[in-house]
Amino acid sequence: MLQFVKYSYNAELAMSSINFESTYGVITIQDMNVVSVDANYARIYGYQSPEELLSNIDSFLDLIPAEFHVLAYQNYLETVSGQRDPKGHTYTNVDCNGREFTVFSIDHVTEWQGRPALQVTVIDLSPAIQLQNVVREQDKMYHDMIMQSGQGILVHRDFKPLMVNQSWVKLQGGESIEQALKLDSILDLVPKKNVESIYQRYQSVISGKPSGMSNVVENIGLDGVHRFFNIYDNAITWKGQPAVQVVLEDVTQKVMLERQLVHQANYDEMTDLLNRRAIYEWLREHLVSETHLVCMLLDIDDFKSINDTYGHMVGDEVICALADITKRNVEAVGGVAGRWGGEEFIVFIPNASPQVSRQVSDQIREQFNQTEFKIDEHVRFNVSVSIGVSDSRACEGTVSIDALVNVTDQSLYRAKAAGKNRVCGDVVAL
Repeated sequence: MLQFVKYSYNAELAMSSINFESTYGVITIQDMNVVSVDANYARIYGYQSPEELLSNIDSFLDLIPAEFHVLAYQNYLETVSGQRDPKGHTYTNVDCNGREFTVFSIDHVTEWQGRPALQVTVIDLSPAIQLQNVVREQDKMYHDMIMQSGQGILVHRDFKPLMVNQSWVKLQGGESIEQALKLDSILDLVPKKNVESIYQRYQSVISGKPSGMSNVVENIGLDGVHRFFNIYDNAITWKGQPAVQVVLEDVTQKVMLERQLVHQANYDEMTDLLNRRAIYEWLREHLVSETHLVCMLLDIDDFKSINDTYGHMVGDEVICALADITKRNVEAVGGVAGRWGGEEFIVFIPNASPQVSRQVSDQIREQFNQTEFKIDEHVRFNVSVSIGVSDSRACEGTVSIDALVNVTDQSLYRAKAAGKNRVCGDVVAL
């Protein structure tokens, strides 16, 4: 006997995925007897033909388990008499061969030989269910792959997290997925200076433009730690709406190593000022016709005597003290400082006025001269510095790096000749 079990299913979705010509059949019932049945209906229930189906049953009730006979009969009477509107039903059945399948049935009142009858159309949903089971299994596999991936994966819309995996939480120094999903915006994890560029990239990706390549971004994790991530982002559809999927790769160590190597290549190891090569690179970018540069050369007075008297370690301490004072004062007005060689330093300040140039040079000279160097409880000493100042507009003819340094060196020579511990040179007024 065929089982007749009610089944909960999205019939509308299922029917949109199937071939109706091959999966629906029609049977007509009058007084619970089968008066008409088509080949498709018979085939759905496992029979070779309508004749075979009819020869194996005495009543429509034979297609239904005994416990549903009363309900089926009552439904027939109320529908045929007009007491109940025809309805659709979804059921799981078992055909004559034991195959379990799901049908959606639709009742329709009709006439057979001048008397009311009930026409039932059944639609076999099995193909759609099988397809959805495959899709559901694929979705589960994809979900498991994402959630178990060692790469951090995030899905967001307008920077509001929609989905994150545990690896993303771990990379961000977070405690749980729930903590991450409570974020109003992942832009809270980005330094403010980078927000605009991140927003522009999002707009480009969400609009369907290819992002081209990965992008290294600075990140402030849920634990407050600064990290660097290589991100791969692409537009996806998430629950019917556009979104962006982001895959993170932690490249913090790589970025820090690269920065360290760049720093070592451009900065003097002892003073942490620009080295000569980096100074020339900086000048090539800034020594242009529309920009004038103030140049300063600084030389520690009587440095050889300091080395001879107190040793090279003390001499290095003196050099570092002047480097710190120079860097602090020069960077405050937008300039750069470098170690030119030995105890000599060089400074460049773009577009500085005579007043600013004089103020900076005097501050460096005075602060350095006031610095006391202590050898022991009884031996202490101070050191002075001579400074030459010039600017690029004082050069004759075409301005070049060497020409500017030579003019400034002449000012330094005059400062030494005039008694040391002084500033010599002029800056052309704007």
